Amino acid sequence: MPAEPTTLTWRHHVSLLLLLSVAALSYIDRQIFTLFQDDIKAELALSDSQLGLITGLSFALFYSVMSFPIARYADRGDRRLVISASVVVWSMATALCGLAHGFWTMVMARVGLAAGEAGAGPAINSLLVEIYPPQRRTLVLSSVLAASSVGLSGGLALGGWLSHWYDWRTVFLIVGLPGVALGLLVWMITPEPRRAHGAAALKEQIPLRDVVRTITGNPSLRWVALLLATVPVTGFALILWGPSFFQRVHHMDKAQTGFWLGGAMLVGLVIGNLLAGWLGDRFGSKDPRFNGKLAGWGLLLAFPFALAFAWTANPWIALACFIVVKFMMTLHLGPIIALSFSQVPTRMRATLSATISMMIGLAGTGVGGTLAGVLSQAYGPAWGEMSLRPALATLSCCLVVGAFAAFMAGRTAKPIEE
Repeated sequence: MPAEPTTLTWRHHVSLLLLLSVAALSYIDRQIFTLFQDDIKAELALSDSQLGLITGLSFALFYSVMSFPIARYADRGDRRLVISASVVVWSMATALCGLAHGFWTMVMARVGLAAGEAGAGPAINSLLVEIYPPQRRTLVLSSVLAASSVGLSGGLALGGWLSHWYDWRTVFLIVGLPGVALGLLVWMITPEPRRAHGAAALKEQIPLRDVVRTITGNPSLRWVALLLATVPVTGFALILWGPSFFQRVHHMDKAQTGFWLGGAMLVGLVIGNLLAGWLGDRFGSKDPRFNGKLAGWGLLLAFPFALAFAWTANPWIALACFIVVKFMMTLHLGPIIALSFSQVPTRMRATLSATISMMIGLAGTGVGGTLAGVLSQAYGPAWGEMSLRPALATLSCCLVVGAFAAFMAGRTAKPIEE
Protein backbone atom coordinates (compact mmCIF):
# COMPACT_ATOMS: atom_id res chain seq x y z
CA MET A 1 0.00 0.00 0.00
CA PRO A 2 1.43 3.44 -0.89
CA ALA A 3 2.74 5.36 2.05
CA GLU A 4 1.26 8.66 3.18
CA PRO A 5 3.32 11.56 1.77
CA THR A 6 5.48 13.35 4.30
CA THR A 7 5.82 16.60 2.29
CA LEU A 8 3.01 18.51 0.60
CA THR A 9 4.03 20.51 -2.48
CA TRP A 10 2.39 23.36 -4.38
CA ARG A 11 0.99 20.78 -6.80
CA HIS A 12 -0.94 19.03 -4.02
CA HIS A 13 -2.48 22.31 -2.85
CA VAL A 14 -3.36 23.44 -6.38
CA SER A 15 -4.88 20.01 -6.96
CA LEU A 16 -6.97 20.45 -3.82
CA LEU A 17 -8.29 23.76 -5.19
CA LEU A 18 -9.09 22.11 -8.54
CA LEU A 19 -10.88 19.20 -6.88
CA LEU A 20 -12.84 21.59 -4.66
CA SER A 21 -13.86 23.41 -7.86
CA VAL A 22 -15.02 20.09 -9.33
CA ALA A 23 -17.12 19.41 -6.22
CA ALA A 24 -18.65 22.90 -6.42
CA LEU A 25 -19.39 22.61 -10.16
CA SER A 26 -21.20 19.30 -9.74
CA TYR A 27 -23.75 20.94 -7.47
CA ILE A 28 -24.02 24.12 -9.53
CA ASP A 29 -25.09 21.97 -12.46
CA ARG A 30 -27.64 20.12 -10.30
CA GLN A 31 -29.02 23.15 -8.49
CA ILE A 32 -29.62 25.25 -11.59
CA PHE A 33 -32.39 22.78 -12.42
CA THR A 34 -34.21 23.31 -9.12
CA LEU A 35 -34.40 27.09 -9.58
CA PHE A 36 -35.97 26.76 -13.03
CA GLN A 37 -38.05 23.65 -12.37
CA ASP A 38 -41.37 25.53 -12.23
CA ASP A 39 -40.59 27.10 -15.63
CA ILE A 40 -39.59 23.67 -16.95
CA LYS A 41 -42.78 22.20 -15.50
CA ALA A 42 -44.92 24.80 -17.30
CA GLU A 43 -43.12 24.63 -20.67
CA LEU A 44 -42.91 20.83 -20.81
CA ALA A 45 -46.42 20.34 -19.29
CA LEU A 46 -45.23 18.24 -16.33
CA SER A 47 -46.93 17.31 -13.03
CA ASP A 48 -45.22 17.62 -9.64
CA SER A 49 -44.80 13.83 -9.61
CA GLN A 50 -43.07 13.87 -13.02
CA LEU A 51 -40.93 16.79 -11.88
CA GLY A 52 -39.98 14.81 -8.78
CA LEU A 53 -38.98 11.84 -10.95
CA ILE A 54 -36.77 14.03 -13.12
CA THR A 55 -35.24 15.83 -10.15
CA GLY A 56 -35.00 12.76 -7.97
CA LEU A 57 -35.46 9.13 -8.87
CA SER A 58 -34.16 9.03 -12.45
CA PHE A 59 -31.02 10.91 -11.42
CA ALA A 60 -30.46 8.85 -8.27
CA LEU A 61 -30.91 5.44 -9.91
CA PHE A 62 -28.38 6.02 -12.67
CA TYR A 63 -26.03 7.78 -10.27
CA SER A 64 -26.07 4.64 -8.13
CA VAL A 65 -25.76 2.23 -11.05
CA MET A 66 -22.68 3.99 -12.38
CA SER A 67 -21.00 4.64 -9.01
CA PHE A 68 -19.81 1.11 -8.31
CA PRO A 69 -18.02 0.13 -11.53
CA ILE A 70 -16.32 3.53 -11.65
CA ALA A 71 -15.34 3.32 -7.96
CA ARG A 72 -13.99 -0.21 -8.41
CA TYR A 73 -11.69 1.12 -11.12
CA ALA A 74 -10.78 4.12 -8.91
CA ASP A 75 -9.72 1.73 -6.13
CA ARG A 76 -7.00 0.28 -8.39
CA GLY A 77 -6.53 2.68 -11.31
CA ASP A 78 -5.89 6.30 -12.26
CA ARG A 79 -8.22 8.46 -10.19
CA ARG A 80 -7.11 11.58 -12.05
CA LEU A 81 -8.50 10.10 -15.28
CA VAL A 82 -11.78 9.16 -13.58
CA ILE A 83 -12.33 12.68 -12.25
CA SER A 84 -11.39 14.43 -15.49
CA ALA A 85 -13.61 12.23 -17.67
CA SER A 86 -16.51 12.54 -15.22
CA VAL A 87 -16.42 16.35 -15.31
CA VAL A 88 -16.43 16.42 -19.13
CA VAL A 89 -19.37 14.00 -19.37
CA TRP A 90 -21.62 15.73 -16.85
CA SER A 91 -20.83 19.19 -18.25
CA MET A 92 -21.95 18.10 -21.72
CA ALA A 93 -25.10 16.53 -20.22
CA THR A 94 -25.92 19.77 -18.40
CA ALA A 95 -25.76 21.65 -21.69
CA LEU A 96 -28.05 19.03 -23.28
CA CYS A 97 -30.70 19.71 -20.61
CA GLY A 98 -31.25 23.02 -22.40
CA LEU A 99 -32.24 21.14 -25.57
CA ALA A 100 -34.89 18.88 -23.97
CA HIS A 101 -38.39 19.09 -25.49
CA GLY A 102 -40.38 16.74 -23.25
CA PHE A 103 -40.40 14.51 -20.18
CA TRP A 104 -38.33 11.68 -21.63
CA THR A 105 -35.69 13.83 -23.31
CA MET A 106 -35.16 15.70 -20.04
CA VAL A 107 -34.91 12.37 -18.20
CA MET A 108 -32.21 11.22 -20.64
CA ALA A 109 -30.22 14.43 -20.18
CA ARG A 110 -30.45 14.05 -16.40
CA VAL A 111 -29.33 10.42 -16.70
CA GLY A 112 -26.22 11.62 -18.54
CA LEU A 113 -25.61 14.17 -15.78
CA ALA A 114 -25.94 11.43 -13.15
CA ALA A 115 -23.61 9.06 -15.01
CA GLY A 116 -20.92 11.72 -15.18
CA GLU A 117 -21.22 12.90 -11.58
CA ALA A 118 -21.23 9.34 -10.23
CA GLY A 119 -17.50 8.92 -10.81
CA ALA A 120 -16.03 12.13 -9.43
CA GLY A 121 -16.98 12.06 -5.74
CA PRO A 122 -15.54 8.65 -4.74
CA ALA A 123 -12.35 9.25 -6.73
CA ILE A 124 -11.86 12.71 -5.18
CA ASN A 125 -12.27 11.40 -1.64
CA SER A 126 -9.99 8.42 -2.24
CA LEU A 127 -7.30 10.60 -3.81
CA LEU A 128 -7.35 13.34 -1.15
CA VAL A 129 -7.16 10.99 1.84
CA GLU A 130 -4.01 9.52 0.27
CA ILE A 131 -2.44 12.91 -0.46
CA TYR A 132 -3.12 14.41 2.98
CA PRO A 133 -2.10 12.87 6.34
CA PRO A 134 -4.69 11.39 8.77
CA GLN A 135 -4.57 14.33 11.20
CA ARG A 136 -5.88 16.63 8.42
CA ARG A 137 -8.28 14.15 6.85
CA THR A 138 -11.61 15.23 8.36
CA LEU A 139 -10.95 18.88 7.49
CA VAL A 140 -10.03 17.98 3.91
CA LEU A 141 -13.14 15.82 3.46
CA SER A 142 -15.29 18.52 5.04
CA SER A 143 -13.71 21.08 2.70
CA VAL A 144 -14.94 19.00 -0.24
CA LEU A 145 -18.42 19.04 1.29
CA ALA A 146 -18.13 22.79 1.89
CA ALA A 147 -17.20 23.26 -1.78
CA SER A 148 -20.29 21.25 -2.72
CA SER A 149 -22.27 23.62 -0.52
CA VAL A 150 -20.78 26.60 -2.36
CA GLY A 151 -22.02 24.90 -5.53
CA LEU A 152 -25.52 24.52 -4.10
CA SER A 153 -25.77 28.17 -3.10
CA GLY A 154 -23.76 29.42 -6.07
CA GLY A 155 -26.01 27.53 -8.47
CA LEU A 156 -29.05 29.34 -7.09
CA ALA A 157 -27.35 32.73 -7.06
CA LEU A 158 -25.89 32.29 -10.56
CA GLY A 159 -29.19 30.99 -11.94
CA GLY A 160 -31.12 33.86 -10.34
CA TRP A 161 -28.71 36.40 -11.84
CA LEU A 162 -28.79 34.82 -15.31
CA SER A 163 -32.61 34.66 -15.20
CA HIS A 164 -32.67 38.44 -15.68
CA TRP A 165 -31.35 38.03 -19.23
CA TYR A 166 -31.82 34.44 -20.37
CA ASP A 167 -34.43 31.69 -20.39
CA TRP A 168 -33.75 28.34 -18.72
CA ARG A 169 -32.56 26.66 -21.92
CA THR A 170 -29.80 29.22 -22.49
CA VAL A 171 -28.78 29.10 -18.82
CA PHE A 172 -28.13 25.34 -19.04
CA LEU A 173 -25.80 25.91 -21.99
CA ILE A 174 -23.97 28.73 -20.22
CA VAL A 175 -23.28 26.78 -17.01
CA GLY A 176 -22.59 23.42 -18.68
CA LEU A 177 -19.89 24.00 -21.25
CA PRO A 178 -17.12 25.62 -19.08
CA GLY A 179 -16.81 22.36 -17.13
CA VAL A 180 -14.98 20.80 -20.09
CA ALA A 181 -12.02 23.14 -19.48
CA LEU A 182 -11.98 22.30 -15.76
CA GLY A 183 -11.85 18.58 -16.57
CA LEU A 184 -8.79 19.11 -18.76
CA LEU A 185 -7.02 21.11 -16.02
CA VAL A 186 -7.58 18.27 -13.55
CA TRP A 187 -5.99 15.85 -16.00
CA MET A 188 -2.93 18.05 -16.60
CA ILE A 189 -2.16 19.12 -13.00
CA THR A 190 -3.49 16.66 -10.41
CA PRO A 191 -0.97 13.99 -9.28
CA GLU A 192 -1.78 10.31 -8.92
CA PRO A 193 0.38 8.93 -6.04
CA ARG A 194 -0.05 5.38 -7.32
CA ARG A 195 2.03 6.16 -10.42
CA ALA A 196 5.09 6.69 -8.21
CA HIS A 197 4.77 3.07 -7.08
CA GLY A 198 4.64 1.50 -10.52
CA ALA A 199 2.14 -0.70 -12.34
CA ALA A 200 1.68 -3.07 -9.41
CA ALA A 201 0.07 -0.33 -7.33
CA LEU A 202 -2.35 0.43 -10.15
CA LYS A 203 -3.48 -3.20 -10.42
CA GLU A 204 -3.67 -4.02 -6.72
CA GLN A 205 -7.26 -4.37 -5.50
CA ILE A 206 -9.20 -6.04 -2.69
CA PRO A 207 -11.72 -8.60 -4.04
CA LEU A 208 -15.30 -7.35 -4.08
CA ARG A 209 -16.51 -10.18 -1.81
CA ASP A 210 -14.04 -9.02 0.85
CA VAL A 211 -15.24 -5.43 0.49
CA VAL A 212 -18.87 -6.49 0.92
CA ARG A 213 -17.98 -8.72 3.89
CA THR A 214 -16.06 -5.91 5.60
CA ILE A 215 -18.81 -3.33 5.15
CA THR A 216 -21.81 -5.52 6.01
CA GLY A 217 -20.03 -7.23 8.91
CA ASN A 218 -19.23 -3.98 10.72
CA PRO A 219 -21.95 -2.91 13.23
CA SER A 220 -20.89 0.73 13.09
CA LEU A 221 -21.12 0.83 9.30
CA ARG A 222 -24.59 -0.74 9.48
CA TRP A 223 -25.69 2.17 11.72
CA VAL A 224 -24.08 4.55 9.22
CA ALA A 225 -26.21 2.89 6.54
CA LEU A 226 -29.38 3.66 8.54
CA LEU A 227 -28.26 7.27 8.91
CA LEU A 228 -27.59 7.54 5.16
CA ALA A 229 -31.00 6.01 4.39
CA THR A 230 -32.89 8.63 6.42
CA VAL A 231 -31.11 11.97 6.82
CA PRO A 232 -30.64 12.70 3.07
CA VAL A 233 -34.41 12.28 2.60
CA THR A 234 -34.92 15.45 4.63
CA GLY A 235 -31.78 17.24 3.46
CA PHE A 236 -32.38 16.85 -0.26
CA ALA A 237 -36.12 17.48 -0.02
CA LEU A 238 -35.28 20.89 1.45
CA ILE A 239 -32.57 21.57 -1.13
CA LEU A 240 -34.38 20.32 -4.23
CA TRP A 241 -37.80 21.80 -3.35
CA GLY A 242 -36.62 24.85 -1.38
CA PRO A 243 -36.68 27.13 -4.46
CA SER A 244 -40.23 26.06 -5.35
CA PHE A 245 -41.21 26.41 -1.66
CA PHE A 246 -40.16 30.06 -1.53
CA GLN A 247 -41.67 30.84 -4.93
CA ARG A 248 -45.02 29.15 -4.21
CA VAL A 249 -45.47 29.70 -0.47
CA HIS A 250 -43.66 33.01 0.09
CA HIS A 251 -44.14 34.39 -3.45
CA MET A 252 -40.50 35.26 -4.14
CA ASP A 253 -39.38 35.58 -7.76
CA LYS A 254 -36.46 33.58 -9.14
CA ALA A 255 -33.88 36.33 -8.61
CA GLN A 256 -34.94 36.83 -4.97
CA THR A 257 -35.02 33.09 -4.37
CA GLY A 258 -31.58 32.61 -5.90
CA PHE A 259 -30.07 35.42 -3.83
CA TRP A 260 -31.67 34.78 -0.43
CA LEU A 261 -31.97 30.99 -0.45
CA GLY A 262 -28.55 30.67 -2.09
CA GLY A 263 -27.08 32.91 0.60
CA ALA A 264 -28.78 30.90 3.35
CA MET A 265 -27.33 27.67 1.95
CA LEU A 266 -23.90 29.24 1.68
CA VAL A 267 -23.86 30.40 5.30
CA GLY A 268 -25.34 27.27 6.84
CA LEU A 269 -23.59 24.60 4.80
CA VAL A 270 -20.13 26.10 4.40
CA ILE A 271 -19.72 27.16 8.05
CA GLY A 272 -21.20 23.84 9.21
CA ASN A 273 -18.87 21.76 7.05
CA LEU A 274 -15.73 23.67 8.02
CA LEU A 275 -16.64 23.61 11.72
CA ALA A 276 -17.38 19.88 11.49
CA GLY A 277 -13.99 19.33 9.86
CA TRP A 278 -12.15 21.31 12.52
CA LEU A 279 -13.98 19.60 15.39
CA GLY A 280 -13.48 16.19 13.78
CA ASP A 281 -9.73 16.73 13.42
CA ARG A 282 -9.40 18.37 16.84
CA PHE A 283 -11.31 15.76 18.85
CA GLY A 284 -12.03 12.88 16.47
CA SER A 285 -8.62 12.09 14.96
CA LYS A 286 -7.53 10.27 18.13
CA ASP A 287 -11.02 9.05 19.02
CA PRO A 288 -13.14 8.65 15.85
CA ARG A 289 -16.14 7.74 18.03
CA PHE A 290 -16.42 11.44 18.84
CA ASN A 291 -17.56 11.97 15.26
CA GLY A 292 -20.69 9.91 15.88
CA LYS A 293 -21.65 12.05 18.87
CA LEU A 294 -21.05 15.26 16.91
CA ALA A 295 -23.24 14.02 14.08
CA GLY A 296 -26.01 12.83 16.39
CA TRP A 297 -26.35 16.09 18.33
CA GLY A 298 -26.31 18.14 15.13
CA LEU A 299 -29.15 16.14 13.60
CA LEU A 300 -31.22 16.14 16.76
CA LEU A 301 -30.97 19.91 17.16
CA ALA A 302 -31.86 20.44 13.48
CA PHE A 303 -35.29 18.79 13.82
CA PRO A 304 -37.32 21.58 15.55
CA PHE A 305 -35.89 24.19 13.19
CA ALA A 306 -36.90 22.06 10.18
CA LEU A 307 -40.50 22.07 11.44
CA ALA A 308 -40.37 25.83 12.02
CA PHE A 309 -39.02 26.34 8.49
CA ALA A 310 -42.00 24.52 6.98
CA TRP A 311 -44.73 26.19 9.07
CA THR A 312 -43.71 29.80 9.69
CA ALA A 313 -45.64 32.42 7.72
CA ASN A 314 -42.70 34.84 7.67
CA PRO A 315 -40.21 34.28 4.80
CA TRP A 316 -37.33 35.83 6.77
CA ILE A 317 -37.92 33.55 9.75
CA ALA A 318 -38.07 30.65 7.28
CA LEU A 319 -34.69 31.68 5.86
CA ALA A 320 -33.20 31.97 9.36
CA CYS A 321 -34.52 28.50 10.25
CA PHE A 322 -33.12 27.14 6.99
CA ILE A 323 -29.65 28.43 7.91
CA VAL A 324 -29.83 26.74 11.32
CA VAL A 325 -31.17 23.48 9.85
CA LYS A 326 -28.43 23.27 7.24
CA PHE A 327 -25.74 24.26 9.74
CA MET A 328 -26.81 21.60 12.25
CA MET A 329 -27.37 18.91 9.62
CA THR A 330 -24.00 19.58 8.00
CA LEU A 331 -22.18 18.69 11.22
CA HIS A 332 -22.81 15.03 10.45
CA LEU A 333 -21.49 14.17 7.00
CA GLY A 334 -17.74 14.93 7.07
CA PRO A 335 -17.27 13.33 10.51
CA ILE A 336 -19.37 10.30 9.54
CA ILE A 337 -17.35 9.77 6.35
CA ALA A 338 -14.12 10.07 8.34
CA LEU A 339 -15.50 7.65 10.95
CA SER A 340 -16.33 5.18 8.17
CA PHE A 341 -12.96 5.55 6.43
CA SER A 342 -11.14 4.92 9.72
CA GLN A 343 -12.65 1.41 9.81
CA VAL A 344 -11.57 0.17 6.34
CA PRO A 345 -8.20 -0.19 4.50
CA THR A 346 -7.04 2.48 2.03
CA ARG A 347 -7.68 0.28 -1.01
CA MET A 348 -11.34 -0.05 -0.04
CA ARG A 349 -12.10 3.63 0.40
CA ALA A 350 -13.25 4.55 -3.12
CA THR A 351 -15.72 1.66 -3.07
CA LEU A 352 -16.89 2.67 0.42
CA SER A 353 -17.19 6.27 -0.76
CA ALA A 354 -19.25 5.07 -3.74
CA THR A 355 -21.47 3.13 -1.33
CA ILE A 356 -21.98 6.26 0.75
CA SER A 357 -22.66 8.34 -2.37
CA MET A 358 -25.08 5.71 -3.65
CA MET A 359 -27.06 5.71 -0.43
CA ILE A 360 -27.10 9.50 -0.25
CA GLY A 361 -28.21 9.66 -3.87
CA LEU A 362 -30.94 7.04 -3.55
CA ALA A 363 -32.26 8.29 -0.22
CA GLY A 364 -31.78 11.99 -0.89
CA THR A 365 -32.21 12.76 -4.56
CA GLY A 366 -34.17 9.57 -5.24
CA VAL A 367 -36.54 9.17 -2.29
CA GLY A 368 -36.41 12.68 -0.80
CA GLY A 369 -36.69 14.57 -4.08
CA THR A 370 -39.38 12.27 -5.47
CA LEU A 371 -41.36 11.82 -2.25
CA ALA A 372 -41.54 15.58 -1.63
CA GLY A 373 -43.20 15.96 -5.04
CA VAL A 374 -45.54 13.03 -4.46
CA LEU A 375 -46.53 14.30 -1.00
CA SER A 376 -47.02 17.82 -2.31
CA GLN A 377 -49.38 16.51 -4.96
CA ALA A 378 -51.20 14.34 -2.40
CA TYR A 379 -51.64 17.28 -0.02
CA GLY A 380 -52.70 19.51 -2.93
CA PRO A 381 -56.51 19.11 -2.69
CA ALA A 382 -56.48 20.29 0.94
CA TRP A 383 -53.58 22.74 0.90
CA GLY A 384 -53.47 24.11 -2.64
CA GLU A 385 -50.22 25.92 -3.49
CA MET A 386 -49.24 25.62 0.19
CA SER A 387 -48.97 21.83 -0.13
CA LEU A 388 -45.18 21.89 0.20
CA ARG A 389 -45.58 22.95 3.85
CA PRO A 390 -46.94 19.61 5.16
CA ALA A 391 -44.83 17.67 2.65
CA LEU A 392 -41.53 19.07 3.94
CA ALA A 393 -42.67 18.95 7.58
CA THR A 394 -43.49 15.24 7.19
CA LEU A 395 -40.08 14.41 5.76
CA SER A 396 -38.24 16.32 8.50
CA CYS A 397 -39.04 13.50 10.95
CA CYS A 398 -36.24 11.46 9.35
CA LEU A 399 -33.75 13.64 11.25
CA VAL A 400 -34.66 12.02 14.56
CA VAL A 401 -34.00 8.51 13.22
CA GLY A 402 -30.71 9.67 11.73
CA ALA A 403 -29.60 11.20 15.03
CA PHE A 404 -30.10 7.89 16.85
CA ALA A 405 -28.18 6.04 14.12
CA ALA A 406 -25.28 8.51 14.40
CA PHE A 407 -24.97 8.02 18.16
CA MET A 408 -24.93 4.25 17.68
CA ALA A 409 -22.41 4.42 14.81
CA GLY A 410 -19.99 6.26 17.08
CA ARG A 411 -20.62 3.95 20.01
CA THR A 412 -19.92 0.76 18.03
CA ALA A 413 -16.99 2.07 15.92
CA LYS A 414 -13.80 0.01 15.76
CA PRO A 415 -11.09 2.01 13.95
CA ILE A 416 -8.17 0.11 12.40
CA GLU A 417 -4.49 1.07 12.41
CA GLU A 418 -3.32 3.27 9.51
